[in-house]
Amino acid sequence: MNAPLIGFAGKARSGKDAAAQALLDAGWTRRAFADNVRAMLYAMNPVLDDSSYRDGFTSLKYEVDTYGWEEVKEVFPEVRVYLQRLGTEGGRDNLGEDVWVDALFRDFESWGPTVITDVRFPNEADAIRARGGLVVAIERPDLTTVGEPGHVSENALAGYLFDDVIRNDGSLAQLHDRVMQLIPLAV
Repeated sequence: MNAPLIGFAGKARSGKDAAAQALLDAGWTRRAFADNVRAMLYAMNPVLDDSSYRDGFTSLKYEVDTYGWEEVKEVFPEVRVYLQRLGTEGGRDNLGEDVWVDALFRDFESWGPTVITDVRFPNEADAIRARGGLVVAIERPDLTTVGEPGHVSENALAGYLFDDVIRNDGSLAQLHDRVMQLIPLAV
């Protein structure tokens, strides 16, 4: 029998990581299809335009090491675009749509309870279900679009039939309460 597995889908900044925090606090592990995409971009270490520096430039590694990925994606919107393009046009389109699925699940048999925070494509959702997991959409009604809003990674799950939908329209505590109600369904 597999350990509990839940995947969160939703637009950028819908609250997927905030929802996952409830499970992390309960001892679950966080994983993401984009973990390997971030590792690749970090290894490439692109130069970022930053007029606040004397020479006007900084490096991705420096910024990520100093501030973390989430802050870097907010301050340097091009980083989110780089991740979208590397993951989709670079990985999926050139190496096959399951490149990130295969990379993430290669050691699945050893996993404990796990939440995947970035389900963006039907094959990713299907891979979670094939392993006995749930796929849950996080919807945030007051969401401001970031990155490339028309990018396929933001829209590929339109019309997908999720196992559940959580509306992120209240407090963080309310979001966490809604997430915790999923655990019995995932076991």
